[in-house]
Amino acid sequence: MATKQPVHINLATLAIGQHVLDLELDNQFFESLPQDDILGGKCSAKVTIGARESSFTLHLEVKGTVQVTCDRCLDPMDVTVEPFEEDFLLKLADEDGEDDNAIYVDRNHAEFDLGWLLYEVIDVRLPIVHAHEPGECNPEMERILQEHLAEDGE
Repeated sequence: MATKQPVHINLATLAIGQHVLDLELDNQFFESLPQDDILGGKCSAKVTIGARESSFTLHLEVKGTVQVTCDRCLDPMDVTVEPFEEDFLLKLADEDGEDDNAIYVDRNHAEFDLGWLLYEVIDVRLPIVHAHEPGECNPEMERILQEHLAEDGE
């Protein structure tokens, strides 16, 4: 299913067993999140949720392409999100929180923001520096940058 907004799952009403979601994370999905790093994209995510009484396993499989801003010329550029898998443990608790082993979701407000988690696991896999390959930046911006390059005093 294509997602037009962040995906929220009510863990309190999720039936015990395994649930699989196939999600398409498109431009509207990324634009709907309170973030400025990813401009848009087209990623697929397979989310497998193993529901037990008060804990849940999440297995994420994600791949695709996202659009970010080039750090040099400020034009949009595509970055491939190499296929990856990641597992999480969610537990219902008295309040929200997390540690190295689990994400704790308040049992009184057991709605989990799966969309934000998907955004975060994609974002941390992007390169720190976003830059076009040499010669692919906006030519006008390249010309301006060349005019303002500092020269070595020797």
